[in-house]
Amino acid sequence: MRCVVLLALSFLTREGRCDLLRDSVHVTSAAARPNNELWCYRCLAEVPEDKCADLRQNNSALIHKCNNDRRICMVKRFSYTTSTENSTTGLKMWALERNCTKHCEPGCIIIGERTKLHACTSCCTTSLCNYDSGAPWRPVAALTSLVTIVLALIL
Repeated sequence: MRCVVLLALSFLTREGRCDLLRDSVHVTSAAARPNNELWCYRCLAEVPEDKCADLRQNNSALIHKCNNDRRICMVKRFSYTTSTENSTTGLKMWALERNCTKHCEPGCIIIGERTKLHACTSCCTTSLCNYDSGAPWRPVAALTSLVTIVLALIL
């Protein structure tokens, strides 16, 4: 049987043409993807004093190699402010997470009235790029808050 297959294949290939058995490349979809060489900081902080929240210190224990299709480094920061009729507190951190992820949408969402919850995410694609503290506080959000406070005082 083996001789019959080899004989049939020898008729299909002529001198100067490619040999189907030696010249074709078979690659699975997983092998076709480039290796993931991304490294990100990975940690969770629940207090501002945590080493995850402030990466200026030695942080080699927080470095993590991303696996498979997690090709984005991200930072998620949850913080809040409280307001009274006369004042608003500064932004206080509630939690901060750094990790590798598949999908990431940068930006901030601010919800609430007297107590405002800020959920901010930043994304990047180079190794150890997630050292910041989440998406920046946008001036548009600050302007919206200022206008809201002024209108509340006037009305």
